[in-house]
Amino acid sequence: MHAVENEVETIHLYVVREQEQKPYTSLPLLGALLCLLGIAAITFYSAEHPYYEHQRLTVPAVLLPPRMFTAQTPFIPTGVRTYPATTAHGILTITNGSVISQTLPAGLIFISSSGTSVVTDQAVFIPAGSANGYGVAYVSAHALISGQQGNIPAFAINRVEGSSVYVRNLVAFQGGRDAYSVKFITSNDRNVAFSKIRNILISKIAGLHYPCTEDHIADARKMIVAWHCQFVSYHIPAFYHVK
Repeated sequence: MHAVENEVETIHLYVVREQEQKPYTSLPLLGALLCLLGIAAITFYSAEHPYYEHQRLTVPAVLLPPRMFTAQTPFIPTGVRTYPATTAHGILTITNGSVISQTLPAGLIFISSSGTSVVTDQAVFIPAGSANGYGVAYVSAHALISGQQGNIPAFAINRVEGSSVYVRNLVAFQGGRDAYSVKFITSNDRNVAFSKIRNILISKIAGLHYPCTEDHIADARKMIVAWHCQFVSYHIPAFYHVK
């Protein structure tokens, strides 16, 4: 009996595969589309919101001729000052034709031809008359009523008291004045006029942002204000956007 050796035979198999077909995907196309949309969005946003580069620029300034703006308004006085009536005063001349001196007390009342009464201010001594003439004395007096009515004319009092005393006013009484009121301008009236003028000037040059100096022109009846304004012009290149 012969022994048979079992040999192992190696068989080489060559398997030829077909080319693998990868499944279809839209990712590359979607990415491209998203890129296009992003570019379009950026372009649209840039058009609506332009980009500004902030820079500090020094631009030349040109001083324009200064201009003056004036306005005026009358004062409207609201203050009232009242003055009371005053009393007329004068001098009475008293003549004594008697040989006996006399003393007249203060407060004697004499009535003028117009009916205005005057009263002596103090007692008066009247010397006696003599062969050389009458005794004469002078005494101050004032009207009993205040105001212009007390300004009696000369010789409005010309009378005989008793049998030998003569009383006359050789000069008109003066100083009698009726009560009256005067309006005057208060500090508040000036402030009101000044505010009114400022509003007038502001309306004339609305939007003015240039410096102005202010002058007040003195006037007793009205408020006058002048603004002297210095205008400035700046040359800014057209391609700069100034905000």
